[in-house]
Amino acid sequence: MFEAIVNGLSGLTAGVANLHWSNPVMIAIGCLFLFLGIKKDVEPLLLVPIGFGAILTNIPLGGLMEEHGFLRVIYNMGVANELFPLLIFIGIGAMTDFSPLLENPKIFLLGAAGQFGIFLTVGLALLFGFDKLDAVAIGVIGACDGPTAIYVSSKYAPHLLGAVSVAAYSYMSLVPIIQPPLMKMMTTEKERQINMSELSTTTPASKTTKIVFPIVVTIFGGLIAPMGLALLATIMLGNLLKECGVVSRLAKASENEIANV
Repeated sequence: MFEAIVNGLSGLTAGVANLHWSNPVMIAIGCLFLFLGIKKDVEPLLLVPIGFGAILTNIPLGGLMEEHGFLRVIYNMGVANELFPLLIFIGIGAMTDFSPLLENPKIFLLGAAGQFGIFLTVGLALLFGFDKLDAVAIGVIGACDGPTAIYVSSKYAPHLLGAVSVAAYSYMSLVPIIQPPLMKMMTTEKERQINMSELSTTTPASKTTKIVFPIVVTIFGGLIAPMGLALLATIMLGNLLKECGVVSRLAKASENEIANV
């Protein structure tokens, strides 16, 4: 009888006994994300599930990522086989408006300059002793693109997938907090009050151009970089569904249900 009581009590404390110092740290970070998402309304669609997931996976002996744990099942069904990032990209494509780029192609240079973040992050990862494939997976965080980070990590560094995913989406979610002080530091108040729509003198892109654009980008992008065709094709498919105007149900599903799931 006494032995059964002792075993029962030891079972109640097993979780605490198996805590590693990193578990409370990640649980605290998860709680911080929940606070920012719920109380401060900072990217709640990202921070609330990420924060709760961080708490779940850092409770010892829960078995959620074991062979038959429900998080492991979800991981195997959609992350390990790279399905979820591709579905997300269809949703992103359906929500993306390429009209400003088509009307003023010069702004392409702004997007191209943004990719320098990848090379900078790869260099820093190599400097800190990561091997080349790990550095590539980490480097994609520099593009501030969660689905791409998941896709590349699952291909080249599956063991870093969790860390890279959380870092990328956390970085994306915290942009509204990081961006305002940087904007104030790098611009004057007069510059921030400029109405950009009043400065636009470009001709609006035609419907035909908007339809042809994703098709052409898919063909030429696939020929130039066939390894990235899956990501490129899915985002362009989503955009084509939106712009062609004849599959409104698919476009709305891509923009809402698929992207939200």
